[in-house]
Amino acid sequence: MKKSGAFIIFSLITFFNIFAQSHFSLESHQSQINQIAIANNQTFEKSYYTAGDDGFVVKWSEDNQGEHYQFSDIGIKLIAVSPVNNLIALYETDGGSVNKVTVWDWNTFTRKTLKKFNDSITSLQFSAKGNYLIIGTATVDGAVFINTSNWSTVNKIKDNTGIVNYIQTSATEKTCVLYSPSGYLSYYNMQTGSLKEKFSITRALSQVVMYNDNKFLAGVKDGTIYVINAYKGTAIASIPSENPIILSGSADENLVYLEYDGRNGYQLKRLDNMEDGSVSNPRIIKSFKGPRGTNAISVAAMDSAYVYMGNKTGGLFKTENEPSTLSETITQFSQNTYSKIYAMAPSENSFYFLTENAIYKSNYDTGNINKLSQTNGENQIINYSSDEVILWTKSSRNAVKLVNVSTKEEKVLFTPKSGIQTLRFCKVNGKNYLLEIESSSSVNVYDFETQNYKEIYSGMGIQDAIFANNGNIYISKSASTNPQVPLLYINPQTLETVPVRVNGNVTYGLSTDGTTIYGLNVIADDTGRNTYIFSFNTKTNQMKNILKFADEDSDAFTYINGQNLFTNIGKSKVYCYNLSTKKRFSYDRSSSIPSSLCQSGSRVVILNDNGSISWCNATSSKILSDWYFTKDENWYSF
Repeated sequence: MKKSGAFIIFSLITFFNIFAQSHFSLESHQSQINQIAIANNQTFEKSYYTAGDDGFVVKWSEDNQGEHYQFSDIGIKLIAVSPVNNLIALYETDGGSVNKVTVWDWNTFTRKTLKKFNDSITSLQFSAKGNYLIIGTATVDGAVFINTSNWSTVNKIKDNTGIVNYIQTSATEKTCVLYSPSGYLSYYNMQTGSLKEKFSITRALSQVVMYNDNKFLAGVKDGTIYVINAYKGTAIASIPSENPIILSGSADENLVYLEYDGRNGYQLKRLDNMEDGSVSNPRIIKSFKGPRGTNAISVAAMDSAYVYMGNKTGGLFKTENEPSTLSETITQFSQNTYSKIYAMAPSENSFYFLTENAIYKSNYDTGNINKLSQTNGENQIINYSSDEVILWTKSSRNAVKLVNVSTKEEKVLFTPKSGIQTLRFCKVNGKNYLLEIESSSSVNVYDFETQNYKEIYSGMGIQDAIFANNGNIYISKSASTNPQVPLLYINPQTLETVPVRVNGNVTYGLSTDGTTIYGLNVIADDTGRNTYIFSFNTKTNQMKNILKFADEDSDAFTYINGQNLFTNIGKSKVYCYNLSTKKRFSYDRSSSIPSSLCQSGSRVVILNDNGSISWCNATSSKILSDWYFTKDENWYSF
């Protein structure tokens, strides 16, 4: 195969400036809230941040309005708020190999730095004056210090601290204290890096905090709250407690915690400091009823006026922290007013939109909504004809159906043997096909004319497949599996398989105009992993690299319409690249990360990760409007 070098365009794409807008609403997180962090700003504004598995961070004001922005397409487990400016630090992880810490300016939504780690992060916080971001890691190296003036890693401690899950600096930042789950409390001189003091204390504590001017340390283990003299390392008290959540921090005099009885009863309790250096028995500040079961409170934080609480379904609650003898019932103040759009497809000058249980048709110019048909939980839709659509369910063995949206008639086309990874409708030489990938291991073709469904290729590491006008099926895959190339094609009649000699580790995200195949290719070399958008001419067997992203992005898409090639490489926004003029622009981003795109006429619709849509034109970067579909079947526009 010949590779054309004269026409290769290496456009390095960077993503520090996103040109995005946040979204203000009472809307809840879409999944579990992992942390609530009080804003440590210098103003009188009362605000706090919530971070969740949906990749969103929400800044909530005192009137319960939330400023929403999605920073990640994976879960955010930890958040730290700078005490001196608008910076926030996030720990993003998929629970496996992806572990990274990013720092963002909340006002501009621009990323300041990105640090990747091989192991999980155990703690995340800024130093008292905000001069350092301190990251606890699950390695023998322990704490990592990053200078916030230039984002360089600095050696503030000479020793390898081992795994630590709590780090706190003094107000002057001259001393740093670390708690290790192995049962050590260590003090370091941050100016010399030397160890000042080390105490052996209770092992395996979680929810570790220091309070009362850092005189006391408290943590939870096996249904017990332990209080320790942080100056001496001696035990002060062990308090049995049901499902406690510690609320106090270094600025608080006494230890306040929330206790849950496992049903629907909650108590706010306090341990008061005594003159002899001990603590009092638990004193009930107030009792209240709240959510139970899977909706029970799982995370909480406290400021001078309120206790803020979140649960595993994304709901938020709050109650005053003033003592009260009256029993109250707290209710969720965040709302679930939107229905998520799971998929969309073009239809003449309109678009189909698929929710959890119905198909709708709408367009930007009228805003009218036409409910066409009920569904059975399918999450993907393909336009087949003027009044027929194909419904299927990603990662499921549910049947693939042809639905007439006018007559409401349904026809099962086939039932997959395993979970469907990708399904494409292809029209080749006047005949209609469905091209399907199951479980990254088989490529199957459904012929509408003969109603025949057959496997045409099997192997490991299959990513995508697409028909070309020459009748061949092009399959993108991992180069680590046989045949050891990232792209091949197969004749569906003879099943002859031909490897395409392409340099790369894996190709994916294919699209085509019939003659040229477009896709993404990850190439690893001495400089790291880079992701390229390529074009492959099926007549000349020539490949060209069009765009380059200096990192690995394994989930991006390409979408071709006329001379415009669209991609969300880098995940932060969508790019439009004109194949004729070689010019590109990026669409402004909404509050949520873009996940897919389609075009009908001059209108482009971007489907966002949170189920909202963004309306655009094919020639302008400006977003016309962001639309959310409400539960009462109306559009809500931002």
